Amino acid sequence: MKVKDKTLKVLVDVLQKECQTFTCYWPRHDPGVFTQGVGYRRSEHRDRGYLCGRREISGCPINPVAKEAMK
Repeated sequence: MKVKDKTLKVLVDVLQKECQTFTCYWPRHDPGVFTQGVGYRRSEHRDRGYLCGRREISGCPINPVAKEAMK
């Protein structure tokens, strides 16, 4: 699902609508597909927008912590 990031003002691919309120939320450019020994390859046909970097690299945590709970 894509939600509009309030800071970057772009659509970010996330798991759920509430992801922006979690501490694990990390919006970043979609770097493409990583191939070992080659590096990142980018497809010309794919829309390379933004995604949650935490979700892409290590998956979403089972029990995410809200940013308000950290204050």
